[in-house]
Amino acid sequence: MQSTMSVPDQFRAAQFTEKNGQLEIKPTQLGEVKADGCVIKVHVCGLHSTDELLKHDLLPDMRYPMIPGGVVVGEIAKAAQQGKRNLKQGTRVVAITFMRGLAEYVAVNEAMVIELPKHFHSGDKQFEAPICAFDATRVWVAHERCHDELKRMPDAERRLVKDLNERMGFKGDGVLVVYGQGGFAKVALDTIKMAKQDRKVILVATSDRWSAGDYGLKDECLVVVGKHNVADELKKLGGAQGVMCVDMPIQQVEQLLDGCRFHSSIVLLSPRQDKAMQLPIANILAKSMTLHGQPLVTHKQLEHAMQLADKHGLRAPVKQFNFDEGGVRRGWAAVEGREQFEAAVVVVSRS
Repeated sequence: MQSTMSVPDQFRAAQFTEKNGQLEIKPTQLGEVKADGCVIKVHVCGLHSTDELLKHDLLPDMRYPMIPGGVVVGEIAKAAQQGKRNLKQGTRVVAITFMRGLAEYVAVNEAMVIELPKHFHSGDKQFEAPICAFDATRVWVAHERCHDELKRMPDAERRLVKDLNERMGFKGDGVLVVYGQGGFAKVALDTIKMAKQDRKVILVATSDRWSAGDYGLKDECLVVVGKHNVADELKKLGGAQGVMCVDMPIQQVEQLLDGCRFHSSIVLLSPRQDKAMQLPIANILAKSMTLHGQPLVTHKQLEHAMQLADKHGLRAPVKQFNFDEGGVRRGWAAVEGREQFEAAVVVVSRS
């Protein structure tokens, strides 16, 4: 652990300098660091589809240049002036930064930083840590909230919902569905399995590029859009009580909603700026379905999710990219194209 570490006035960052532009490596500065903010020397940055919100200028009050990168692993270069978490200089950490993480340094509120668990310190695990931290935590928090909402339902309402589901042909308690494909889908499946739930977990895959075995599933737990009638397959299983969308619903979504139970929920975790989302409103209204965006994550939830990841041996398939212009552009192309199974992580500096 280093006893001193200076933060340079200028450092390199991968930036979008204009709407729909390419990433460029350019000098940047930290700007003002608030009293509850710490500065992290970035080792690894995870890229996610939510970074598309920056590229396409979809967030309010944002100005170019914009630096993507919503989650990082690194070490504390400068501790928070009014810190409450005992995160000292040199401590290895994982942080949800929301943006600006694809840089040599990033300032982040201490509330979104936790000490990197020891089992993530070496080997491939250190490169998987950003994906476990961001993807697994979002899935776990969203799942827990939907589970708790269902659990708090008054008995009279629960009986009514059960009766309505039976009238629609949905027997039993139904299943949980992950909608999407690739590594994010696998992380979501494994995360839901390690969370509190007693329902079967099904993948509704948006392509047949990968097999059930690639996702760690039995063949009967994989339904492929375009090859199967999604509604019929889900109805055989009692219908979907919850749908975790790790890709934006764009293919035969009406079939998916037809297979959802009354008073079910849908969580949206990934945008696709180049596609139009299709969610038939009439179906959502008729079934009293709840639509959720990605949840806000606290450091306590992040800590708990990382502990669960360790306990259950959660693995995140990743592909490493170098921190140079060619590397970050290839990494970004992988995020946008969604044609590789692995998540994209950029190695900014070697620890």
